[in-house]
Amino acid sequence: MGIRKLKLWVNKTIHGYDIPDCKKAQPLKIKPEARILVLAPHADDETIGCGGFLLKYGAQCDVVLLTDGRYGNSAVEPEQMIEMRKKEFETVMANYAVRNVRMLNIEDGKLIDCFRDFATLDFKGYDYVLMPHPMDFHKDHVAVSCLFKRLCKTRPFKGRVIYYEIWNTLARPTHYVDISDVVTEKRRLINLYRSQIKNIDYASRILGLNHYRGLRHHVEYEEDFEVEKI
Repeated sequence: MGIRKLKLWVNKTIHGYDIPDCKKAQPLKIKPEARILVLAPHADDETIGCGGFLLKYGAQCDVVLLTDGRYGNSAVEPEQMIEMRKKEFETVMANYAVRNVRMLNIEDGKLIDCFRDFATLDFKGYDYVLMPHPMDFHKDHVAVSCLFKRLCKTRPFKGRVIYYEIWNTLARPTHYVDISDVVTEKRRLINLYRSQIKNIDYASRILGLNHYRGLRHHVEYEEDFEVEKI
C-alpha cells in the first residue's frame, strides 16, 4: 500500500471519512512569452471573471466573444442590444490593449448548439485558454467548457485551461492573481458595460468577492482560478 493510500485509510478509520486536501491556492505565474486566449460567453464576462488578469497580461492575450448578447436586456430590441453590447465590448477591449479580438456572433443562449462555429477557433499555439468553470450556473457559461472538451477529442490541446468564476464561485481554486493594484480600473471597466448595470451593481458585488478571496493570502483583492490540463 502506498503512503498516500495508507494515510487515507488511517484517516478514514479514525475519523470515519476521508479528509480532503485543504491546500491554499498558489500565485498564478505567467511567463512573458506565454500566449493566452480568453473565451468570453458574453460581453462583460471576461471583465467580471478575469478583468484583473487582463489588465496585467492583456498584451499577451487574444480575446474571443462567443455570443451576440441579444437577450442581455429584455427592455431593448435584440438587434439594438447586439449593436450596443458590441460597442461596449470594443471599448473595453481597447482599454486592455489585447493582441487580437474576435466575435463569433452566436445567438445568445444557444451556444451549446453551435459546435461548428466554435470549432472554427484554433487553439494551437496557446499556452493557456481561459474560460468560465464548468459549474458556473449559466447555460452559455457551462457550454464553453463542454464545447472545448468535445473539440479536444479530435484536436488535442497541449496547454492548460484556466477556469474563472462569474455566477458560481470555484469550490477549490488552485491559483490566484493579486489584483489589488488594478482593482480601481477593473471597477471602471465593469461599469463601461452600461447596458448590463442598470439593474445590478456588478462591480460592487464582484469586487466584494475579489476582496473576500484575498483573505487567505493577505492581499486586498484577488481573482481566483482553477488550472488544469485537459
